Amino acid sequence: MVIDTELEAAVPAAEEFLSEGLITEVLAPLKSGKEATTYLCRAAPGLGPEYAVLKVYHERSHRNFVNDAVYQEGRVILNGQVRRATAKKTEFGREAQSAMWVDHEYEMLNTLLDAGADVPEPFASNDQALLMAFVGDGTTAAPQLQHARLSRQAAAGVLDRLIWNVRAWLGVHVIHADLSAFNILWDGRRPVIIDFPQAVDARFSPSARSLLERDLANAGRYFSRYGLELDAARETARLWNWWKLGAH
Repeated sequence: MVIDTELEAAVPAAEEFLSEGLITEVLAPLKSGKEATTYLCRAAPGLGPEYAVLKVYHERSHRNFVNDAVYQEGRVILNGQVRRATAKKTEFGREAQSAMWVDHEYEMLNTLLDAGADVPEPFASNDQALLMAFVGDGTTAAPQLQHARLSRQAAAGVLDRLIWNVRAWLGVHVIHADLSAFNILWDGRRPVIIDFPQAVDARFSPSARSLLERDLANAGRYFSRYGLELDAARETARLWNWWKLGAH
């Protein structure tokens, strides 16, 4: 496989998936975001689809979350050695913490896919990267909702489906915690929500309700461009009460 300079960063993370016969080639970079860079890959015949996405995480020092700590509140590290190393911020601890972000997103996507949510199917993960379904047409990636052109009627349908998804996530205790029109893809039929490494568990995160309201407020600001109204505080109260009163 010939790799040009734009793809060099993907090589170490891709090697395991290549050797396991999940992908045959890394084709091109798709998008560089605040926590990772994604690459279009040619899937191996046994994987199913023709293409897949390799999401390679940046090192923690290069990620751009303003405050990682709020997303990690309530998460429990069972391995004592890893827990101590993470607390002391040793080199091993930093590497382990980075791997935990990848593992967390992989687990979240599996949980949400099982719940019927509109998320990409995860195929595999390692310490550096996540391999998942490609959302797009041919080799053209679906646009971020922020850049999609929708009619008002279509936007209303997307909003309804997004609220359905938020409720489905909450039904399995998940809050996205960084939701915006930049991590919702529009494939022409439905919204597909991506980027779950920072997702929190509503049962354990003390910031869960405020993060839910922030997600809904971000969505509301986007849909207001179509003249659609989403009262974030009211919708948060409705969903939170539904969850507290027996959704789980």
